[in-house]
Amino acid sequence: MHFHGYEWTGDGRLLAKESERRPIEGGGFGLSGLPPLMTGWWLLRPPAQVRGTWEAAADAVEWLAGRYGEHSPGGDPWMPIEARRRCAVAQLTEASDVVWSCWVSGSRWSGHYVIVCPNKTWPQLTCPVS
Repeated sequence: MHFHGYEWTGDGRLLAKESERRPIEGGGFGLSGLPPLMTGWWLLRPPAQVRGTWEAAADAVEWLAGRYGEHSPGGDPWMPIEARRRCAVAQLTEASDVVWSCWVSGSRWSGHYVIVCPNKTWPQLTCPVS
C-alpha cells in the first residue's frame, strides 16, 4: 500500500460540472482537473495529476498539511492542525482516503486529497504511476 496526493483549487461553482467528475463515456472526465465525485476515482486520472507519492502515511500527511496550510493559513477553528494530522495518519493507516478542503474566499474552493493505492473501495483500479 502507498499513497498518492492530488489537489484542485478554483471556482467552486465549477464543481457542479458533474459530467467531468464522473468516469462516463464522453463526459470529459479523463482530461478534467476537477475533483472526481468519488475519491478513489482520482486513480483513473492521468499520472500528471499526481502531486506526490509516498510509502509512509506520515509523509503523505506532511504534504497534505503543507498544502492545506498554504490555502488555509488561519487553519481550522474546529480542529487544530495536530489533531487533524493524527486523524489523517490513522485514516490512511486503515486504508481510507483523506480529503482536506475549504472555501478560500468568495466562490474560491481548495481541495487536497491523499488517496490509498491500491484502493479498498475500488480494487479494480490500477496504480496511475506504475
